Amino acid sequence: MRKAEKRSIYVVYPGALFDGWEAVKEHSENPAVFDTREKAASYAKAQAVMDGGGVVKLENWFGDTESVWEVEPQTRPLLALSTS
Repeated sequence: MRKAEKRSIYVVYPGALFDGWEAVKEHSENPAVFDTREKAASYAKAQAVMDGGGVVKLENWFGDTESVWEVEPQTRPLLALSTS
C-alpha cells in the first residue's frame, strides 16, 4: 500500500483589513499581500509549482470556495549529453 501523497494547498482570499488580496499556504500564519486577486493567484500557483504541485483555492469574503486549480509540479527539460 502506497502512502497518500501530501500536496500543498494555497488559499487566495480578500484581505480583511485592507483593499487587497492575500495568499497563504494552508496552516501558515504568514500570508503574502497583493493589490489584486490576479497577483495573489499567480503567486499561489507559482508557490504550488515550487512545492512539487498542489492545489490553489480562491475564496470569497464569506470563506466560500469559488474556484479550485490543481497545479502540476514543474518539469525540467532533459539535457542532451555530448559525446564529443
